[in-house]
Amino acid sequence: MQPIKIFISSVQSEFESERKWLCEYIRRDALLGKFFQPFIFEELPAISKSAQQAYLEAAAACDIYLGLYGLKYGYENEDGVSPTEKEYDAATASSRYCLIFLKDVDPMLQHPKETMFIAKVEQSVVRKKFLSYEELRSGVYAALI
Repeated sequence: MQPIKIFISSVQSEFESERKWLCEYIRRDALLGKFFQPFIFEELPAISKSAQQAYLEAAAACDIYLGLYGLKYGYENEDGVSPTEKEYDAATASSRYCLIFLKDVDPMLQHPKETMFIAKVEQSVVRKKFLSYEELRSGVYAALI
């Protein structure tokens, strides 16, 4: 059986630790490690593709898109769209299963585009809030099982 590919998407600078912890947790867990293969962009080796092409292909090819959203919207391309939103769009355009986890943050501190992006996502996906890594890990485990 092929492992189920999980594409972990977020603003890297905001969720750097959570991304690494989730990857390691999924890989090392006795049950999850047998069935799931997590992917984070920062582990991608040097390749002959643009960063945008690489992350969009990975998002479209995953089995599960796992989004972590919080305060930051992230870098915006020439169209004013962040990689995280483009990854979500690529995953949904390819009909991928989406799991969304929202960090419980003060909405007054949230980037306006992040607020709009989350509102867009909430129109089609049920999401789960988390305050700590432990809550995130528990939520991811429950969603995957």
